[in-house]
Amino acid sequence: MLTLVRFWILLSTLLVAGGWILSALRQLNRAGYAVIFALLALVILVWWQNNETSLREKMIRFRRKFRKRFSRRLPQLFLLIAALAFLSGCLYPALNFDANAYRLPRVMHWLWAGQWHWIHTFDARLNISACGMEWLSAPLILFTHNDRTLFLINWISYLMLPGLVFSVFTRLQVRPRVAWWWAWLLSSGWCFALQAGSIANDSFAAIYILAAVDLALRARQNKSLTDLWLSLLAAALVTDTKQTNIPLAALWLIAVWPVLPLLWKNPLRSGVVVAAGLLISIVPISVANLWHTGSWLPVGNAGIARLGEFNLNPFWGIVGNLFCIPIQNLVPPFYELIPPFYSYWLSAWNELMTHFLQTSFGAHFRSFENFGHLSGVYYHGISEGNAGLGLGIGVLWLAAFRIHRRCKMNLPTAVEVSRDKILLLLRVAPWALLLLFMAKVGTFENARHLAPYYVFLFPILLIHPVWSLVVRHRKWQRLAIVVMGFTVALIFASGDRPLFPAKTVFSALRAKFPDNEFIAEECSRYLDGGYAITLAQRDFLQTALPHGETKIGYYALMYDVDEPGIWLPFGRRSVVEILPDDSPARLRAEGIKYLVTYGKVLPQQNLNRWLKEYDATVVSQYTFPRPGTRTTAADLYLIRLN
Repeated sequence: MLTLVRFWILLSTLLVAGGWILSALRQLNRAGYAVIFALLALVILVWWQNNETSLREKMIRFRRKFRKRFSRRLPQLFLLIAALAFLSGCLYPALNFDANAYRLPRVMHWLWAGQWHWIHTFDARLNISACGMEWLSAPLILFTHNDRTLFLINWISYLMLPGLVFSVFTRLQVRPRVAWWWAWLLSSGWCFALQAGSIANDSFAAIYILAAVDLALRARQNKSLTDLWLSLLAAALVTDTKQTNIPLAALWLIAVWPVLPLLWKNPLRSGVVVAAGLLISIVPISVANLWHTGSWLPVGNAGIARLGEFNLNPFWGIVGNLFCIPIQNLVPPFYELIPPFYSYWLSAWNELMTHFLQTSFGAHFRSFENFGHLSGVYYHGISEGNAGLGLGIGVLWLAAFRIHRRCKMNLPTAVEVSRDKILLLLRVAPWALLLLFMAKVGTFENARHLAPYYVFLFPILLIHPVWSLVVRHRKWQRLAIVVMGFTVALIFASGDRPLFPAKTVFSALRAKFPDNEFIAEECSRYLDGGYAITLAQRDFLQTALPHGETKIGYYALMYDVDEPGIWLPFGRRSVVEILPDDSPARLRAEGIKYLVTYGKVLPQQNLNRWLKEYDATVVSQYTFPRPGTRTTAADLYLIRLN
């Protein structure tokens, strides 16, 4: 496991640093990446030659470890979760909402231009967001001409999660038996399991921060400069995954503080590693933001006004998140399980939250994005886009408290916990960082944004000796197996990527029972949801867009977008984003003859006025079928400039 973690850190460092360097040289293309992969092959060759163990011996050791490690129920369930996640990633296209809104389009803009650049766009997220995931995605898109393999970034990261959790927990003085159980259980948390087969960028950062802390503690124990360097690189990588993950670097700093003098052991190489760490961290994009907008994180600027939810009153931010985050973590995986059917109670709940914000007390939470709301339009339940750690972990924790009452009279002899101040800080600091997160971040679906934080919240709770009895308790063990088994079922029946013939089953049921309310809800989940709309729009775009056109205009606002549907297959055409104040002369000067827009952006009355002003004609339009409604308003327009 440790070898894979070290290789993953080095590969990530090479791709992120390589993206910036190739951009500076204007060589963000296949030839540039060929040089990077040649360097990678050279590193592997050198490592191979310096490794005394033969490949055959390594395979024999791996086989023995694999059989021993995965001979028990929890590891087997984890393997099943990983296998199902891999299968879902292979079967379904990459349709994560945020990724399609701004993360994939920005990569495609950069690759077409042959360099990173500030994009002409209404949605400022294409420019200001951290771009660690994007630099890992770039070569996959470039060489495959599509986005179907991008889920492998999350999937490979997921495979490393249990081993890293166990290693960090035991180094933070959680008993090995307790650490073993919770390493598998936390790895089955819904935010980790559901994102393992997706292109979301919330949970994969957990690998970097776990590796950073683990390697720092190893360096402290072994006085290893190599582990210290790798730890520094992993900490830098976690800051470049999301701006909300920057506070996690404080955990690394606590862990590495006692061994920082080791850097002077080899100052030249340490200087190179520090420089590489700065290049792969949040620093480059922050400098670019500062240069273009005057702020390292320009929330509230034009085009991103809805992200003012980072500007919370700290006190009310904490109070609000103390309500929102538990709610998002404790909702059931399928909203249909709550009677009456989810469309009723979900609408009622969200309407209640809207009314609450109009009260004098609720006014304190208006800086939040959709305070207290639960997403249902796209997900119809728990999904990769809104999952926190999940209800299952909460149930296990409540069960443990019940067992605690029975076991407290039979506590094992307490193992003396080291009074090491560094380890104590590493157990306490995550809760302080959680408060900092809640004080500053009021985005919608904060439960998934916390994915890299969750694991570090547990060691201070699990260090109590009673947990040695809890994890031995037969009923609790059975419940743990049930919880992991339910995660398997959740992936299998996911509304985004079901692994059973959902279309066939529910199309037949809809035809046979057209008035059944429960079947109508399930059809809404599996047949008519947001991802079905996105797939249908992509199919329309692939057939409607003129094949000979190498440049297509795209007129869309935030949260209405699926720009990759125009780009793909990558390499055929480029996309130019059109802003509301772009003149007709500018569009023609760009060489744009056709453009795509949405009915939400240009409803019929505005569309007629826009067509007249820009001297344009609607060539084709698409309306997604909505069973039970009579709407004829177009969802998508293909427009030609005359």
